[in-house]
Amino acid sequence: MSQALASIGTEQTFQPGTEINAIRDNEKSLYLFAEGYFSVIRNIDGLVLSSVRGELVFGIAECLRPRGGWFLKVEETCTARVVPADQAFAIFTQQQLWEPVASLLSWFIQIYSLREEHLVGVSAYVMVRNKLIELHSLAPDLRCNINVADFIQERTQLARSTIMAILGELRRGDYVEIKRGKLLAIKLLPKEY
Repeated sequence: MSQALASIGTEQTFQPGTEINAIRDNEKSLYLFAEGYFSVIRNIDGLVLSSVRGELVFGIAECLRPRGGWFLKVEETCTARVVPADQAFAIFTQQQLWEPVASLLSWFIQIYSLREEHLVGVSAYVMVRNKLIELHSLAPDLRCNINVADFIQERTQLARSTIMAILGELRRGDYVEIKRGKLLAIKLLPKEY
């Protein structure tokens, strides 16, 4: 898909903290990143829906069905090819690329479904547990720069006092190792609190 779009659009560099919306000033664009670290954030309340590292194509769903529901936040300096959505969609049709597009959108649906399983209808402890496991799955070079409590709060919107109380109990029980706010290790986390 990226190869098919390589000859259109422009290359742009994005700095950490940049917020990217697929639709700006009534112009719809796709963003093709070869690599990087990103957070997908819900517009209405700033909840971090997901974090992604690696190659990413952003903007397809929003350009097809605009609602302004989320934006992409760049977490490390990276470059992207920014392509007008109407040109990209015409190429997808001409080169019969809608199947890989559907596959990409399916991946996003699975990520959001998994997120809902972790956060909807579960206790605060289960939310914290799931986010600890998610944080621990990140590469150590990323994880060493992330504050555990901030990571959990941005993704759950639990009260900081609740998060700190649960983390404190897990530390006292020797289930997690946290130093200076950074997650160093997870031992066996209990399923229930």
